[in-house]
Amino acid sequence: MDSTPIRRRPPQGFTLVELLVVIAIIAVLIGLLLPAVQKVREAASRISCANNLKQLSLALHGYASANDAFPPGYKALGYAAGWGWGAYILPHLEQKTIYDGLGVPTQLIGQGLNPAPPTPLSQTRLSVFICPNDTGPDLNVLKRNHAKSNYRGICGPSIPAFFIADTDYGGVLFQNSRIRIMDIADGTSNTLALGECILDEATGKVAALWVGMESSTTGSVYVSDVFWSVDDKDFRINGPGAQAFGSRHTGGAYFGFCDGSVRFLRDTTDVRQIQILAGRDDGQIPDGSQ
Repeated sequence: MDSTPIRRRPPQGFTLVELLVVIAIIAVLIGLLLPAVQKVREAASRISCANNLKQLSLALHGYASANDAFPPGYKALGYAAGWGWGAYILPHLEQKTIYDGLGVPTQLIGQGLNPAPPTPLSQTRLSVFICPNDTGPDLNVLKRNHAKSNYRGICGPSIPAFFIADTDYGGVLFQNSRIRIMDIADGTSNTLALGECILDEATGKVAALWVGMESSTTGSVYVSDVFWSVDDKDFRINGPGAQAFGSRHTGGAYFGFCDGSVRFLRDTTDVRQIQILAGRDDGQIPDGSQ
């Protein structure tokens, strides 16, 4: 029997060519993985955003059950600042401590000052009012640094470009509104209540506030703090207008309906169909193309 020991070849390192091949394979795998990860993140973000609107829509219903009507878009005399629909539904979002701390509805927003200055409570970040895709600041730097909301009320099919106190724009949320379920003649499943909006200083997109309409100046009242509408021009979904409803989700934005449902409305939809949805009793029913 041959007793000559077997000599093993010592391990060799990668050649340059082999190393480059390995690096190329890893790069390809990363290239395939990143889009999948991004898709998963976007899907999770959409689910979270839709869930936020679902909670807010159900809270509107909770308020309506307790008060026989939806909350006002905001409540104030004339040009004064006022608590918004978001503040009124806080108890139905398990945020009664903040509601009581602010003094809603017995005290005036900002203790009656106009503009209403921010306070620690009005600057509270409430995740139910924030879309995960809107990764900017929690405070709305374009609206006197009150806490941001990515969800704004729908006042109707008419744009509130010129402020007239107590104007009924045909929707469910406007100044001093008190719309009952029975007032929504077009049907709650055919009527918008809330929609997405973003904060983007670069493009001037102003988002909204959950606390209320915080400010007015001579001749101007910033109702986009709490409500707005859509048109077929600058204020279409994802349109260029500062107050336009829109989102960072590709292709459209989520909207909450008066029946508590949430739907994704595409920015390619015929705007006339969206405007029909914005009205509560115009006798028009959308054709289902949205």
